[in-house]
This record gives sequence, C-alpha cells and structure tokens, in this order.
Amino acid sequence: MTKKEINNILKTESGIILLEKKSEQSFFESIFSNMVSVISALYFLTRKKNDSLILTENRIILIVRNKIYIERIFIGIESLNYNGNKTTLEVIDQNQKFSFPLDKLRVTYEESKLIKQKLTEFMNRKKQTE
Repeated sequence: MTKKEINNILKTESGIILLEKKSEQSFFESIFSNMVSVISALYFLTRKKNDSLILTENRIILIVRNKIYIERIFIGIESLNYNGNKTTLEVIDQNQKFSFPLDKLRVTYEESKLIKQKLTEFMNRKKQTE
C-alpha cells in the first residue's frame, strides 16, 4: 500500500496513523545491503518499505512491508484498548470483542506510549463528534 493510498484513506474516513515505522530487513535484504556493489546501491534506492497501524472510524488496517496484513471493518467502535504487555489492540464493536496482535510491528516502549496517547485522542475526538 502506497503513502498516497494511506493518505486517501485518512482523508476520506477521518482516521489517524497510530504507528508508522520502517520495515525490518529480511535475511537476503540484509546481505544485499551490506555488500558494496552496484546491486546494493540499486537495492537501497528501491527499498522504501514501511509498517503502519491505521485506525479510522470504521476500520483498522495493519500494513507490514507495504502490504495489508490485517484489515477489519467495524460498524461502530464502542471502545479501544491497547495492551502493551501482549502487544495487542482490543476493540469492542456491538458487544463483540476483537483482538489484533501487533507482534509484526515490533512495538517499543516509547511507541507503546504513543499508541496509547493517540487512542485516547481518537476516542475523545469521536465522543465530541457524537
């Protein structure tokens, strides 16, 4: 998923990016990036992969290495909770509880605090519009 597609989703569905970071390198990517050659220079120019966690009023999207890993559409999000110990995002929608593992994002302590802060802002903004 490109940055342009992500920005379009954020504009049309009034969402926020909870977390965005560069993707981790695979084994072969790290070998190529460590070699001093034309191949590694070309690889460096083409490698722009990111991981993102996007929350809108109707859905949650987890993007890993520029590909959608999880996408879930909701009718009405009642509550959101981030569990930093298990690195999961818990959503209650019409009395159903959904849990999304965020292990693929490799969330650090600082990023965990940022996610909690943005979730609070998102829920406060949602309550003001209701």
